[in-house]
Amino acid sequence: MFIANRFIKLVLILCCYLASSNPVMAQQFSGRVITMVVNYSPGGPTDIEARMVAKFLPKYLKGVKSVVVKNVPGAGGNIGVNQLAEGRGDEKYNIGFYTWDPVNQLIQNKTLHVKYNDLKFIAGFRQVSLIYVRKDVKPGIKKPADIVLADNIMVGVLSLTNHTTLRQRLAMDLLGAKYEIIPGYKGIRDIDMAIQQGDIQMTNNSLPGWYATSKPFLLDTGVVIPVFQYDFERPDGTTGRNATLPDVPTFTEVYKDVKGKNAVPSGIKWDALKLLTRIMDSMYRTVFMPPNAPPEAAEEMRKAFLELKNDPEFIAAYELSVKTKPDMIVGAQGELILNDLDQINPKLLEFIKDYIDPKI
Repeated sequence: MFIANRFIKLVLILCCYLASSNPVMAQQFSGRVITMVVNYSPGGPTDIEARMVAKFLPKYLKGVKSVVVKNVPGAGGNIGVNQLAEGRGDEKYNIGFYTWDPVNQLIQNKTLHVKYNDLKFIAGFRQVSLIYVRKDVKPGIKKPADIVLADNIMVGVLSLTNHTTLRQRLAMDLLGAKYEIIPGYKGIRDIDMAIQQGDIQMTNNSLPGWYATSKPFLLDTGVVIPVFQYDFERPDGTTGRNATLPDVPTFTEVYKDVKGKNAVPSGIKWDALKLLTRIMDSMYRTVFMPPNAPPEAAEEMRKAFLELKNDPEFIAAYELSVKTKPDMIVGAQGELILNDLDQINPKLLEFIKDYIDPKI
């Protein structure tokens, strides 16, 4: 009887250990309402993807009550990132769904209070982006290469330090186009409205926003034309058009149209553009948990995104909205990209800081 009782106790102890050490059995999110902090305005491309994820994610978080989206725009997306990082109490179980901006970390922007490396990385979404311009910019834009003929193009941006601003500036400078940056917009949707009204003439967008609002309201109505997409790096190391935007030329295609068919971009501005494109192409949207999130909760959340990645219903809904299947990375692969931020060539990093603002 003594041996039997000891055996029963051993089994009970083992079961308790497994329940506490296995994140799925522990059900870290059971009974909780999880807030998903989105760092841009409602209706924009980040918000579109976030709400789609929030709809399907509860299927894979055991016992969770719901996932609620909270839009926290401002400071080029940094306010939403800061809010997640500075969460207390039960806020450590929240998640952030961001269009992240590694440039702010690289230049040590004071409005970003945390390093992305200090957050707990969960998942990242690859996403293509493109530039488009009003066709009525004088003397008239009939094809992408015509932007170098314009007297001055008003480019609407979120902030001077935003990665989209930096990439647009680098590309326009390499092409030799004349432009003026107009910062201060809270979201891409606000910029699109300003383009529609004629207040500004050019901007950048990612695929969800392009298909949801920009294409139907600006392209299909004849207001704008796409100028270029950034050169997409394929797994074999070659570059070219992304399959999701087969009819939009790459930057290098437009560069050759402007400079000559044998022209090849070069120099430190080209190196900076390639660096930023490589980082943003690797993951354009990111999902994080706070630094103080329990390791078991972070692991359970990663597993939930792995399940979501293969959910046929989620894939179909995503593709219907974004016109491409979700391309997601989870866990270690994304952490490697974050670690690479500390390995940037110092000379290139100094150039980026000076290019944005010599005072930074």
